Amino acid sequence: MWFGADAADAERFTLGLLGWMLDGLDDEGRRRATDDLRATLTAHESDDGVLYASAVWIVRAIRG
Repeated sequence: MWFGADAADAERFTLGLLGWMLDGLDDEGRRRATDDLRATLTAHESDDGVLYASAVWIVRAIRG
């Protein structure tokens, strides 16, 4: 899954979607969470952007 062109772009994208998850944290918790986010985004940065392996199953129910 592609998260952005680089770690900074991916951080903006991720926090834009999921930043609400930091709302209940104190300042220290928020800092640790964003530091950890930056670290994993940077670790997954490549020439093609920030990429994580992912998969999906598409299941169709057949009735009758």
